[in-house]
Amino acid sequence: MKKRAFCVVIFLCLGIAAYNSSAKELTLDDIFPTDRIIDVQITVSQQDWDTIRHQGRDFMTALGASRQFEPMESPYTYVEASVSIDGIVFPKVGLRKKGFIGSLSHTRPSLKIKLNHVDKSGGIEGLTNLTLNNNKQDTSLMSQFMGYALFNAIGSPASRCAYAKVTVNGESLGVYSHVETVRRPLLKRAFGNSNGPLYEGTVVDFYENWENSFEHKRGDDERGRAHINALINVLADPKAAESDIDELVDLDSFYKFWAIEGLVGFWDGYSGNKNNFFVYLNPEDNKFYFIPWGMDSIFTKMSKLEFMNDARAPISVKTQGLIAYKLYQLESGRKRYAEALTEILDKHWNAPELLATLDKIAVMVEPHLVPAQRVIEEDWGRGRREWRNFNKPTFESELEKVREFIRNRTSDIQAEIANGMPVWRRRPEPPFVIAEDGNFMKSVLKSIEDTLAGAARAGDLEAIKQHIADGADVNALHFEMPPLSWAAMMGQTQAVEFLLQHGADVNGTNRDGNTALHLAVFLGRAETAELLLKNGADVSAKNEDGATPIDLLQVPWEMTKLLTRPMGIALEQEQVESEKAKIREMFPAEARLGIDSLGGSASAVHNLSEAVFIGDFTSVKQALVSGIDANTKDLQSGSTLLALAALMGHTEIVSLFLDHGADVDIRSKDGGTALHAAAFLGRIETVKLLLDNGADTMLRNNMGSTAIDGAKLNWMITKGILAMLKLEVDEAAVKAGRTEVIKLISRHNKE
Repeated sequence: MKKRAFCVVIFLCLGIAAYNSSAKELTLDDIFPTDRIIDVQITVSQQDWDTIRHQGRDFMTALGASRQFEPMESPYTYVEASVSIDGIVFPKVGLRKKGFIGSLSHTRPSLKIKLNHVDKSGGIEGLTNLTLNNNKQDTSLMSQFMGYALFNAIGSPASRCAYAKVTVNGESLGVYSHVETVRRPLLKRAFGNSNGPLYEGTVVDFYENWENSFEHKRGDDERGRAHINALINVLADPKAAESDIDELVDLDSFYKFWAIEGLVGFWDGYSGNKNNFFVYLNPEDNKFYFIPWGMDSIFTKMSKLEFMNDARAPISVKTQGLIAYKLYQLESGRKRYAEALTEILDKHWNAPELLATLDKIAVMVEPHLVPAQRVIEEDWGRGRREWRNFNKPTFESELEKVREFIRNRTSDIQAEIANGMPVWRRRPEPPFVIAEDGNFMKSVLKSIEDTLAGAARAGDLEAIKQHIADGADVNALHFEMPPLSWAAMMGQTQAVEFLLQHGADVNGTNRDGNTALHLAVFLGRAETAELLLKNGADVSAKNEDGATPIDLLQVPWEMTKLLTRPMGIALEQEQVESEKAKIREMFPAEARLGIDSLGGSASAVHNLSEAVFIGDFTSVKQALVSGIDANTKDLQSGSTLLALAALMGHTEIVSLFLDHGADVDIRSKDGGTALHAAAFLGRIETVKLLLDNGADTMLRNNMGSTAIDGAKLNWMITKGILAMLKLEVDEAAVKAGRTEVIKLISRHNKE
């Protein structure tokens, strides 16, 4: 079969709509054209628009433990609106926000339009729900349009996708991706029927006791759940063969689906992150078929979830999905995957045609971009750093990244699979959940129990040996840290020695720049620190906040307790201080100079942190007058001292920092600002002060939350966080304060 030009696939395989401006009714071809942008104009009351655009969710609630037993309740509500699509008016529709975490925005929200919300007969050729994605994670605007087309081109069931220029009450929101919602028309087109059970998967997989986590969309739920349970049982059986899985999942279809996910680098799909997929139980053969969703994150080699990245992981295949992992451990599975991948490369991946298509699309959409789409402002996201010394990404620079991916993809993959598909044994971790008490760190520790990092933390040498024998990477990060750091943190000296003997990098860094030596010093693990130093640990290594290991000898005890208790680490002050004294003597004399006088910068910062924490106004003032930077962060926690003062409700100290030039919106390591901290504990006067000084109420921390979200956080989760921090508060006072803070910020947002 000759290689088909991809541009022909893009513009012809779905059919080019013959647009008639005088048409009385729209067709699916009309609303999913491939050669032009549709015009979507929404009219809604300003009050309702403000309501839906400020709705949202955060990781604490979105990934709660209860989601194992039922999908999390949606935080979004419909309001009544009117919508015009290319001049055809639907006078009464339902409008709501959509999005999990990554696409959330209060200025350009992703949207759902329910055509039959009021008029039950409303719809376009059977399609009643329209999906408009804001492209927040698809900043090149190419992922969804080209990605869905590629799935369709290879015969893997997928949505159609077009572009829409969206206005709300006359204000342009720029270019959106208009993605066909997975409903009857898609199912009928792909399978010839639409009456089977359909489920959506959002950060879930086919693990034991997770059968109810899949969101039921249509069809016989009892029959569908039974099929899910049968698949769970097969995948849990270590003796299960490929043929056993094929009884329940159409593997011809699945290998195509899986291979194209790997080829385009879909890190947030089923095989990459147990996310963004539908499964349809086709009544004609009683097998599951996978359908992609949320394709705003392709054309990239590595996951944007930094804790999932592994430098040794293959780029040609992703095995985070349990079905993909199970099949890939079989020689027959790797062979079939390679055949599917090679066929797609040969028949559908033509780099020159792909690049030509990209250029045509760019010309088509560029005139309709709003400023926020031309220069990209990153304002949230775990691992997304401030742009500090770098140029902000632009639409053009993001396009160039996609071009580079396309140009190099064939050669990159062929180089990796020249001698066969690479063997990859790393087990996927079960879906992550946050404990009901809100203890995030307890959830993290639970999730790594069965990994090399968990074994290193526990000092379990036999388990460490087994993980390494199974191919675990001794330098891979597990929730921000490599196994060596987990072992050093807990003082597991034998585990540290074993890991070093098996290739662990003694100077490998955590995501925050700390090394194993930083952690050993900070926690007074003298024996471990000595071993690390003997194996070449760098005494001058600096973390992201500029602290060397020896600087951490000066962290005050109260701050040490505050930072370590969330990690489940029990410490005794006397023992830690005694061990730190031993560690001090291990360092060369020249390295100790910076901490042997109270004038040392590290010591001064630590002393100031403690003064801020306890509310010592005089000491803080003296430190600032002496020249310490008002934007200083605590060297170990990464929290700004401004945020620490705000959290504790020390309003006069907050004012002092601002008077000495502190940036009111400076972020701590967790992405939060002083306003986040003050709102979380209902510090009314502090919030007033910050708002008066121009604090941005819409900034999101690394968990995707704004300040007002923190003030609305479930009290059970709040208690869990307070327990981690060992902070005692007056519950009634905090709740009352939060109520006022919510009112304050809400009024501020309307002004």
